[in-house]
Amino acid sequence: MLTNKLFVVIGVITLIFIGLFVYLLFLDRKTQRLEKELDELLKKQSKNT
Repeated sequence: MLTNKLFVVIGVITLIFIGLFVYLLFLDRKTQRLEKELDELLKKQSKNT
């Protein structure tokens, strides 16, 4: 009975960590895309000046 509860706790913690990992990957890709867009925008502005 105790081992079943332990497996449930381990499973829930694993799911939480997987969810955090996926969220951080998504956030990192979004940040990289925004940084790239910002760099391109700044390059265009510097060429116009």
